[in-house]
Amino acid sequence: MNDEVSRWQRPRPWIALVAVVIALVFLYFYKPFELWLLGRIPGIHFSNVLFWFASLVGVVAYVIAHWQSFRRQVFRDGGDLDATALVFDTLQIAILVAVIFFAGAIIQAIEMLSELLMAPAGAGAAGPEIGFGSRIVSIVVMVILAIAFYLLHHLVGALRTGWRPRRPPPRSGSDRSRPPSPGAGGVRG
Repeated sequence: MNDEVSRWQRPRPWIALVAVVIALVFLYFYKPFELWLLGRIPGIHFSNVLFWFASLVGVVAYVIAHWQSFRRQVFRDGGDLDATALVFDTLQIAILVAVIFFAGAIIQAIEMLSELLMAPAGAGAAGPEIGFGSRIVSIVVMVILAIAFYLLHHLVGALRTGWRPRRPPPRSGSDRSRPPSPGAGGVRG
């Protein structure tokens, strides 16, 4: 019964996450906040909000994952710090955050390309012909870089555990009793 009471009294981290998401959605549609933010931070605008959101997710993910890694490495063996494992964890986390940043940039570039394609030609825009090719090339380059960073993440994981070449499986005892095949160099008489 005591476990039941303490389980309900513990704070739940997902409640805080839901509250933060609701606050961000409110601030996104709250015009005075947009005007205040535009006045305080030069060069920011709400047309690239997808990239800003991906950046926020990346930074929060880095902080949480790094703290969990540090806690696991420090408190696992009674205070003995495994610095090599901590460095590899930090490197893998940083590479995955770079993949998150690239994903946000790709989504933002696709959104900007779709705005360019949907803009009417006579509405002051130069039309979809101007800038279409460069935006497609930038999306392709970012996809290639995201894939490269993801593969780099797996390479760092392989370096961490050590490289073990594959060896053929050992032969069992029943394989040795079988006569050699005709192409194996044996002479049949």
